[in-house]
Amino acid sequence: MKATYALLPDFAQSPKPFLVKKIVRPYFATDFHFHTECQLVYILSGSGTRIIGDSIERFEEGDLTFVGPNVPHVWYSERAEKNTSEEAISVALYINPEAIIEKLDGLIDTNELRHFFRESERGISICGEKKKHIIPILQQMLGYKNISLLASFLQILDQLLDADDLVWLNVPNLLSVYSGQAQGRVHKLMNYIQQNFREEITLKQAASIAGLEIHSFCRFFKTLTNRTFSDFINEIRIGFSTKLLLQSDLPVTQIALESGYSNISYFNRCFKKINNTSPKEYRSANRGKTEL
Repeated sequence: MKATYALLPDFAQSPKPFLVKKIVRPYFATDFHFHTECQLVYILSGSGTRIIGDSIERFEEGDLTFVGPNVPHVWYSERAEKNTSEEAISVALYINPEAIIEKLDGLIDTNELRHFFRESERGISICGEKKKHIIPILQQMLGYKNISLLASFLQILDQLLDADDLVWLNVPNLLSVYSGQAQGRVHKLMNYIQQNFREEITLKQAASIAGLEIHSFCRFFKTLTNRTFSDFINEIRIGFSTKLLLQSDLPVTQIALESGYSNISYFNRCFKKINNTSPKEYRSANRGKTEL
């Protein structure tokens, strides 16, 4: 299955320069798709795996990313905990780059902005002080109209044009890995992992989902993620366990089981390797902290 072109309904009738909206769903999971609009995405609630171009990374609550025009992307949610009603919530700012350039062309020199939109095809993760500055502006835009809305939008553009705290997710000119049959393999595999990571997933099972022999799958997966399959699964599981540590009162042993580990010693080793601290120390140090 190839990445499909998505016509955003809000832009279908007229070339709006930008639009901000809050999206609330039971979980994140759309088709692997692309559109001509750029997209700034802030995750208010939810976690899982996101794919932007060649980049496959875990996302958590507080994640802030920018997707350039025509870049294939998708967010896959982790399976919700039993007996919980946690929703997947995001705030998205959609930008029509051509319309913005046209509106601003007579007011400012738009060369820097044109360059940014071209470079944003690599995908961007926004962190540090810039992230802390952009998020409240983005959230405030949901309640703004007219001049206040435009002023906030221009503030965000100004922040994005400054390269500090911007992490590029893809190497230039290497956005072609999701062509033809590979796209279908990635889509099915990542969806399967998010639904089943708390159970045992063998290399044989994963290779079968991807439609490859085991040796070909190992090479394919390492090229795709720059990780071994077992390392990737551990990152998914440990990421899930950190959420349980902070959002529940479950004992560490139970959290290990809920995250897919039957061996508590192995869980502790994996957790410390990824987070440089033990689960108990992590909970003690981070409980009650709020991240924008």
